[in-house]
Amino acid sequence: MDIGNILIIEDDAFQSKILYSMLSSITSATIVTANNGKKGFEAVKKQKPDLIFCDLYMPEMDGVEFVRVLADSGIQTTVVFTSSAASDVQAAVIEMSKSCGLKKVANLIKPLKREQVTELLTWVQKDTSIAQSKQSQEICVTEDEIRHALRNDQFEPHYQAHFDARNGNLIGAEALIRWNHPKFGMLTPIHFLDKLLNMGLSYQLTCHMLRKSIETAASWHNKGWSLNISVNVTPTDLVQPDFANRVLQIADEVRFPPHKLTIEVTETELASDLARSLENTSRLRIRGVNISIDDFGTGHSSLSQLISSPFTELKIDQLFVSQMLKNNKHLAAVQCVIALSKSLDLRVVAEGVESQVQARRLAQLGCDVLQGYFLAKPKSSNDFIHFCFKHFNKPSQCNNTPL
Repeated sequence: MDIGNILIIEDDAFQSKILYSMLSSITSATIVTANNGKKGFEAVKKQKPDLIFCDLYMPEMDGVEFVRVLADSGIQTTVVFTSSAASDVQAAVIEMSKSCGLKKVANLIKPLKREQVTELLTWVQKDTSIAQSKQSQEICVTEDEIRHALRNDQFEPHYQAHFDARNGNLIGAEALIRWNHPKFGMLTPIHFLDKLLNMGLSYQLTCHMLRKSIETAASWHNKGWSLNISVNVTPTDLVQPDFANRVLQIADEVRFPPHKLTIEVTETELASDLARSLENTSRLRIRGVNISIDDFGTGHSSLSQLISSPFTELKIDQLFVSQMLKNNKHLAAVQCVIALSKSLDLRVVAEGVESQVQARRLAQLGCDVLQGYFLAKPKSSNDFIHFCFKHFNKPSQCNNTPL
C-alpha cells in the first residue's frame, strides 16, 4: 500500500496493539500511536499522517473533540473512527466531521477485523490516487469564458432517464446541464455552476435550458415517444415576472404538451418573493405543467412549503436513497416521505438509485419513479435517442400515458 504515515489514536493498549499488528502485516507505512486526542494532535503536527484511526471515547481529549481541533487547524487527512458506540452516534460524528470541513471520513465498528482494515486501506489508496489525478488536471474557468459559452451555445442538456418503478418502462428524463468546453471537454456543473450563479446569470442559463430541453422532448414526441421532460430551476428563477409566460410560450411554439413537462424547484435557497413564486407556479399548474420539489428534506424545503405550493411531485434526495439499506433511520425517512407524498397525492421520484436491490425496495415502498446511474447515466441528445432505440424495439413500446 502506498500510504506513507498512519496514526493510531487509541487509549486501550490492547486494541491499539491489535490494530498496529494488522496494519503492519498489510502495509509498509510508518505507524505511530497515541493514547488520547491531545497527544494524537501533537503527533499529527509532527508526522502529518496520510491516515488516522481514532477511537471516540478517550480521556483528556475524546475523538469528537479531536476532530474539531483537527478541522480548525486546516489539516486535511483521512480520518477513520474506530468505536463500538451506537450506529446513530457514529453517523452523527461522521456528519459533524464533514460539516467541520474534513473531506475524507469513515468508520469501523469494533471489534476490528482484518478484512475490514484491508478493504479500508484499499479505499484510501484509491481515493488518494483519484484526488492526485484530479489535482493534476485541475479545471479553472473564467467569468469571460462563461459569458462566451452562453453567447455561443456551449451549454447543453444531457438527459438521465426516468423509469416507472412498477414495470420498468422508460417514461421520461431529467435535463442536466453540461458545458461543452472547447479546451476541457464536457464539464459537469461542479466546475462552473457556483461561479455562474454568483455572476447573476442563473435565469439566462435556465431560459436556455428550458428551450433546449423542451425542443428536444418535442422531437421525441414527433418520433412517437410520448416521454416526460423535467427541467431544474432555482427559487430565484421562479420569482422572475415573465417566468411562467416564457415556459408556456416555449411549449406552445414547439407544440409540446404542458402536462408532459415538470419544473423541478431546487431548494438551495428560500424564494425572495413568495407571492411571485406562487403566482408563477399556479399559472403553470393551471396549464397542466407539473411542479416538483427537488431534494426534499435537505435544503430549505419544509412541510409548510409543501402544503402551500401547488406541487405535483416530490423527489427523494440520493443521500437518503444511498443509505436506506444500511441505516434504519434513512430507511424510515424514505418510508415517511413516500407515505406523506401519497397522502398529499404527490408523485414520488427517487434519485441516485445505484443497485437492483435499492430499486426493488423503493418499488415495494410505493415509489413511483426511479432515476440513477445504475439504471441509466446522463446522455447527450443523440445518445438518448440511441438509448431509446436500444431498449425499445419500436416507439410504441415507450409508455404513452402520463404517470
